[in-house]
Amino acid sequence: DGKPNFEHLLQKFGEAVVPVANCDVKEYNSNPKEQLPFKEYVEYWREYIRNGYRSSRGCLYLKDWHLSRSGLIPIPLADVYTTPVYFSSDWLNEYWDAVAVDDFRFVYMGPKG
Repeated sequence: DGKPNFEHLLQKFGEAVVPVANCDVKEYNSNPKEQLPFKEYVEYWREYIRNGYRSSRGCLYLKDWHLSRSGLIPIPLADVYTTPVYFSSDWLNEYWDAVAVDDFRFVYMGPKG
C-alpha cells in the first residue's frame, strides 16, 4: 500500500543502532547527529505521522546508516534495495557500484513532510 511495514522493519532491525540527524538544528552549517536504537527511531516516525507530520523532537532524519556493512543482513544490499528509476543515474551510486568497496547509498528512510 506504499507505506512502510514498521513491524517487519522492527523485527529485522529493531535492535540496530542508527545515526539520526536533527534537521531543525544547525551546528557548523550541518545538522547534529546522534546514535539511536532503530526501534526508538521507528517510534518517533510513527508519532510523527500520527501528529500530522510534526513532533516535539523536531524533524529527525535517519542519515548515513551503512546497513549492509552492519552485519544485520547476510545478503548483498542489491538483494534488498533497488534504486528508484528517478535516481538510477546518480553518479555517486554508480561509482560505489563499480568499486564495490562500500555500501554507501543515497536512500531515504524517514518520514515525509
